Amino acid sequence: MSNSRIQQSSQNSTSQLLAIWGLCLAVFIASLDTAITNTALPYISQELNSKFTESIWIINSYQLVMVALILPLAVLADRLGYKKIFLGGLLIFTCSSLFCGITDSLKELILARAFQGVGAAAVLGTNIALVRLIYIPEKLGLGLGINAFIIAGGLAGGPVIASLVLNFLTWHWLFLINIPIGIVALILCFYLPKQVRKNKSFNLLSALLTIIMFACLIYALGEFAVSVSLLWILAFAGVGILSGIFLIRRDSHHPEPIFPVDLFQNSIFSLSVATAFAAFITQGLVLVSLPYIFYDLGHSAAVIGFLIAPWPIMGAIMAPIAGILSNKISSTYLGALGLFILGSSIAVLAFYQGALSNAFILILMMICGLGFGLFLTPNQRILMASSPISRSGAAGGMLNVSRTLGQAVGAALVALSINLSSNNASLILGIGAIVAFTGSFLSFYRILRN
Repeated sequence: MSNSRIQQSSQNSTSQLLAIWGLCLAVFIASLDTAITNTALPYISQELNSKFTESIWIINSYQLVMVALILPLAVLADRLGYKKIFLGGLLIFTCSSLFCGITDSLKELILARAFQGVGAAAVLGTNIALVRLIYIPEKLGLGLGINAFIIAGGLAGGPVIASLVLNFLTWHWLFLINIPIGIVALILCFYLPKQVRKNKSFNLLSALLTIIMFACLIYALGEFAVSVSLLWILAFAGVGILSGIFLIRRDSHHPEPIFPVDLFQNSIFSLSVATAFAAFITQGLVLVSLPYIFYDLGHSAAVIGFLIAPWPIMGAIMAPIAGILSNKISSTYLGALGLFILGSSIAVLAFYQGALSNAFILILMMICGLGFGLFLTPNQRILMASSPISRSGAAGGMLNVSRTLGQAVGAALVALSINLSSNNASLILGIGAIVAFTGSFLSFYRILRN
């Protein structure tokens, strides 16, 4: 009997380890794909003979679909099981990566990226909930730290891999490299823990309202950035706002809400989402703009990747360390300090970017990564801890909505700034610094609300 229990425990540990590896690989390629596309966008745009205001939709289409679907898929996962939705999303992401890698048309690439967004929404909308299922509460900080480490690692690898691929291969291979990793991740993720299907209805109308709200708002934001007809923009924005009003009124009293109105009644949860939103606006704005800024300064693709990489590398190093520190030091303090460090470094880059040596830029990027990594895991921990475990899917989904929506707003601000003037790097980076300082204040404000 004793040997049987030991064998069972060993099998469980092995299955858990394989599940963690599969989860890590899936999250890695989703974050890697974002970083690769951001870094390579100027070169893909050039190869496809498209304007920046057109090629930005290679990023925006992915983000639009992902933001629109994260919450509905996260809540559906609460009902059907996180594993099913996660595996389905990973399969879609891997297949759509193939289509991204075989097209030579801007329109087809944008469409394929939209399908990638469907897969990424399912993967990123459920990964935090799966982390919460895999790890015991005492090790949740470590689990979230590892998850943040993998995401930051993907972001770190993006600029470097993009630079190497663009130097030796065509841009198509930026997407084709997802396929073997995705296949291995699919096999390993079959070891993820199963859930009992919950007998509760799916709030289809609220799901449709959520999709319409986010899709219209992101589309309006993207079109505003490229100065399309104001009437057209206002029409989409109006539909998005009205859908949001109906959604909140409906879900405020619905037993199975899609938009987590119940969670937002907790001020700590609300401030954590707002802090994450500010942080990811900064990240999206800076990491999308820097390749263009450095490109205009005359740097090659290899040098640009080398200059940007220290941010995500240091972020990857700091994320698990911050998770461990959050066991001993208030996560609120860590988050506020991290975003203050991030904002200060971006402010220096904004004022002096044209006169800085490459060595100094590398140091600033390392400090940016240190600050962002110090913020990321503690904020995730506060957000998840402020929600009941039965609402893990909705809480994790909202965390990923704040990330993706923030990155989309950041990218749109870059597109708007470039469309207005091609020589305003200091303005773009200055906005990023201000948003980071705002996030630092919001993080610190949680102490007063607590």
